[in-house]
Amino acid sequence: MLNRFNDFVRRHGMPEPPAALLLLVSGGVDSMVLLHLLKQAGYAVKCLHVNYGLRGQASDLDQQLVEQVCQELQIPLQVWRCAPEELKGNIQLKAREIRYGLAEKYVQEWECEAMATAHHLDDSLETFWLNLVRGTGIDGIKGISAFFAGKMRPLLWATAQEIRTYAEEQGICWREDESNAQDAYRRNVLRQHVLPQLKTWNPKWEEGFAQTLEKLQTSAELQRVHLNRLRQQLLHEDDTTGELKISVLELAGSGVNAIAFAWLLAPYGFSEAQGRQIFALPEGENGKRIVGVGHTAYLNMPFIFIREQTELELPEWKCSVQHLLEGQCAWLKAREIEQVRLDENPLLCSVWVENGDVDLEIRPWEAGDKISFGKGHKKVSDVLNEAGVFVLDKPQRYVVALDGIVFWVPGLRKAPCKVSNGGFYLELLWEGPLDWRC
Repeated sequence: MLNRFNDFVRRHGMPEPPAALLLLVSGGVDSMVLLHLLKQAGYAVKCLHVNYGLRGQASDLDQQLVEQVCQELQIPLQVWRCAPEELKGNIQLKAREIRYGLAEKYVQEWECEAMATAHHLDDSLETFWLNLVRGTGIDGIKGISAFFAGKMRPLLWATAQEIRTYAEEQGICWREDESNAQDAYRRNVLRQHVLPQLKTWNPKWEEGFAQTLEKLQTSAELQRVHLNRLRQQLLHEDDTTGELKISVLELAGSGVNAIAFAWLLAPYGFSEAQGRQIFALPEGENGKRIVGVGHTAYLNMPFIFIREQTELELPEWKCSVQHLLEGQCAWLKAREIEQVRLDENPLLCSVWVENGDVDLEIRPWEAGDKISFGKGHKKVSDVLNEAGVFVLDKPQRYVVALDGIVFWVPGLRKAPCKVSNGGFYLELLWEGPLDWRC
């Protein structure tokens, strides 16, 4: 068993002894066997045990066994007891998040090269079938990765029965989790009822499945390499904006279909359904966008653009007219004038001010903003549309308001200068950017 274990570790490029590893140990047969194998192989093992408290006294007995064995083997152990409120909602998902969150923390604190878990061949088989039933691509059916992103699973070659037999032969103590025999979870139903039936068709299914997984993992790697080449071929950086762009004509001639295109865009935070929608963008109107996680795709013929989403903190200013005249407001210069000049410059605007205490405000426009137009008003959103401001740039356009009333959309529209009793003319010159990217 140890020889096969060491061979698997070497073949998959995992850290080798005497590397420091953090083992997630539950007290079950799989993790207790892995603990002994890691110790025998010469690793500097450190353990993490999470007591979720879901099985009452049984959970405490699991913890006691782990503490006892780690003490006997002189292995550092960190125990974490969960509070009931930490597991509200989807218990399995919450437990996983807690377990791996803690593991990442202690990997750093203890300066471990990787974390190790006791997943085995049966786990990979179960994952294969569960994902197949849900509907998936090759990544979902290629099984659990042996070594990826700092997580190593050096027992993936062994079946559950092989692990149990080894534990019995070596006198390794473990605790049974009674919930594994219950049909409360789909994985348990698959393990207890479906897979045993399939095994009657082929008693040596383990060997065939292991070979299938190896082929699927090879296929997945070839797919990854091909997709990377396609990204290099189809995605280019725009010289002006720095955004990624895809030529609609080049895409049409590439032979890439909607599914492959969705896989190609997956690293940019788009789901497969969104990837298909982006593929179909050229069939719709210019400016249509699809918002993913971290990136937004939009059509601006003849390209599809991929823009990274950033949390913009757009500056705003609000001050009295008097402070504005004293030069205390960025982006805007102001001066008193005796008479309004008819100037076509869209960055120059005149307004009548009743007194110097009136508040002047510079801010991004908001839904519902209106500006005087003729005998009535026009929505600022309509001003932006008529000016052809691109949909993704609209949120970053500014308005200037006096006493809460918008009178200027810099660069696009200014309201007529209306005179009332008392006050003076104010001439404003916009010196700020019209787009946050400027």
